Amino acid sequence: MAKAVIQFILFRFVFRILWIALLTTFGIHLFLTILPAKKVSVFSGGLGKETLELRKWDTGQYMTWLGNYISFNPQISEHGSGKWQVSEFNFRAGNTITLCAIAFLLASFMGIFTGTIQSTLEFEPLTGQKRFLPAIMSNSSATTLYFFSSIPAYIIAYVLFLLMESESNMFMAILALALGSGSAMDISRFTSNAHSRQLYSRYVENAIATGLKTSGFIPLPGYVAWHAFRNSLISILPVTAYRIPLIVSSALVVEVVFDLPGLGESLLSSLINQDVPMILSIVLVSVVFVQVCVFLAELLVFILYPQKYSAAD
Repeated sequence: MAKAVIQFILFRFVFRILWIALLTTFGIHLFLTILPAKKVSVFSGGLGKETLELRKWDTGQYMTWLGNYISFNPQISEHGSGKWQVSEFNFRAGNTITLCAIAFLLASFMGIFTGTIQSTLEFEPLTGQKRFLPAIMSNSSATTLYFFSSIPAYIIAYVLFLLMESESNMFMAILALALGSGSAMDISRFTSNAHSRQLYSRYVENAIATGLKTSGFIPLPGYVAWHAFRNSLISILPVTAYRIPLIVSSALVVEVVFDLPGLGESLLSSLINQDVPMILSIVLVSVVFVQVCVFLAELLVFILYPQKYSAAD
């Protein structure tokens, strides 16, 4: 078991995150080398003497930038990587990652919760023969449950930002809920389909026939719905994690639109000024964050069903 865990961490996290980070940043580097050289003002000689110099990003500069990150001396910007630049970049990266993480958690919990409840309401062995009210709830449960689940989700987002002493708690909580809302509906539909397939599978029929408890809309240990929910998570969690890039890209756009102190604003200014080290640094942070979230989702799947990855490896 210990060997399987080590192999899982090495191949599913360490090697993959290094490979994807290198591939992504090198691809961005190749694209940026196509851009024309930019004119840079250089002061030389006496006071007030200024000349224009053409500078173009090349592979040598990329290797230097990569070497600085490997040696834990990151080159944040072409204007320098002093204490102030590093502190400002870390502050903005922390804001963006926090916003994306909370939006992703809200999307995951709302989507999985509403999708599970909807599929459970449509499964007669757990809810009994459908009458008028359960039928209406089943047909409109996605919208209804999503609406009511968004209220505690907003409260949770507000409390999390409040604990982190954010200067704009309410505004950031609304943004986190808004960013997670679109993904929550997609996750809810996928969860409903995946959980329904498990509920109508043969092993659930056998469990009900042998007398396993069937009551309860929410899956709880010891009930039939829990066994189906545990198996459906194996397909739900990886798909949910792949919604992270959409949330990150949306957060960068939102930060630019609302002029928030995050990586989106830094990315826009660096694109305008062709500050390539800053662009690569933002891409690197985004890639690492996405891969960490994907790894955590796969780690939960590994805990639930380790045979899946041991068989694949």
